[in-house]
Formats: sequence, structure tokens, C-alpha cells
Amino acid sequence: MSANEHNGHTHPDPSLGKFLIPGKRLSPKSLADYYSKNAREAGENFDANDWAEPEQMYSQFDFLIQHVDLNGKTLLDVGSGNGLLFQYLKDKGIYPQTSTAIDLAEGQIAVLREQFPHVEAIAGDFFKHEFEESYDVISMFGVAPCLKFIFPEKDRRSALLRLLDRAIRYSNYGVAFSFLNHYCYETAEEENYEYVYYYPEEVCALLSGARFDLSTVHNDLVSNCFIYSHDAQGLPFRFDLNRIDNQLKLLR
Repeated sequence: MSANEHNGHTHPDPSLGKFLIPGKRLSPKSLADYYSKNAREAGENFDANDWAEPEQMYSQFDFLIQHVDLNGKTLLDVGSGNGLLFQYLKDKGIYPQTSTAIDLAEGQIAVLREQFPHVEAIAGDFFKHEFEESYDVISMFGVAPCLKFIFPEKDRRSALLRLLDRAIRYSNYGVAFSFLNHYCYETAEEENYEYVYYYPEEVCALLSGARFDLSTVHNDLVSNCFIYSHDAQGLPFRFDLNRIDNQLKLLR
């Protein structure tokens, strides 16, 4: 009996794509290839970013500016895509001191560079790139849903913890991120869907000890969260990885 067979039934290989990249291995490269293809087809348009509705994406940007005044601050946008956040900020008359973008997909970064030459644009892996400085604010919209590509063998909560831990260490003021609400897609894991969903309660459990604001107000599917880089005593917040591992057994 093969590893994917049980009681006469064949189970899908969780490391293979089913919807976005059918039959291909989930990996950072396959994710980059998929979104580079989107960029070639859609260019600077909304469709390059794979959100079903524009409102889903723009509600995340609204959430960001409601929690921090970006004027004069340094900003890093992780998973920037073709750079629509920077167009949004320009349209709102918001001007960070410096703007940096990083994305796995070279095709997306190429579009961003052409449209926003003032933005330092990096084609690379956020988990591997060695940044030379920290940033006041880090935004990560649409990154958490793609974590199965980055860590195909890891528990989805463990993957999210790794993402948030790395971001908070590079942030001086706070980290804004979004995730797909599992309540809106209860069968996501059963269907072996590539995008990752989380229950808001799971995210809150990981953020124990942090100052944060989590909201599901804008729409049912996309939830937003802002984590402040300092705790209630004004000390830099850091995840207690040993405590989390002991309680949730996520890092093994």
C-alpha cells in the first residue's frame, strides 16, 4: 500500500498543488512562477494579485492607515505584488520617509519598479533576505495565505508563527498582516487547497502577550491584524518560542 492510500482510497499528496498549480510541487519557486505569470498577463492591474474582489484587497490598506500614520515613517511591504499599496498611499496623499518592497515573483517586482521608481524593490524571499536595517512599519497582505508554498511540510500555525516572528524583529513600530478566515471556508484543509486559512482564535493564541488589534469587520473572508512592536510596558515584544512549543507543539 502506498503512502497516499488508506482503506482502498487514494488521498491527495499535500505537497502537490491542486488548484493554483495542479500537479506541481508546492515551493517558493512554484509560487513565484505563478505570480510572475499573473504579472505578465495583468501588468499593473488589480488582477495580478489574485484577490477575488478589489474590496478585499483595499480593505487591508484601509486597516493599515487606520492604525498608523505612515507619513515620515519607513515602510517595508512584504509580498508586495505589483505595488498597488504604493499607488493607494499616493492617492491618499500619504508619503512614507522610505518605501521598500519585497516579493518572490520577479515578474511582479519588474512591474513595481517601472511604476514606482522611488520604491526600493527586492525580488527575493523574505525569510532568507538579509535586510541591512529595520523598518518602522512592515505590511504583509496576502502573505499568510501563501505559507503552504513556503513551508509545505510545516503545520500552518507554525508557518504563521515563523512569519510573524521574523517580521516583528525587523519592525520598530508595528506589523500589519492579513489572513483568510477559516470560518468562511471550513473545508479548506479537507480539499487540500493551496491557500491557508486560520481561525481568528488561533491567531490570538499565538499573539498572547502582544499588544494587537484583530478585526474581521471589513468583510467575512479577509481578517486583519496589527501587532505593535512593543508590549504594554514599552519593551520590545518577542514571541516566547519555548512556551508556544511546549503548549502547542508547533515547532517540532
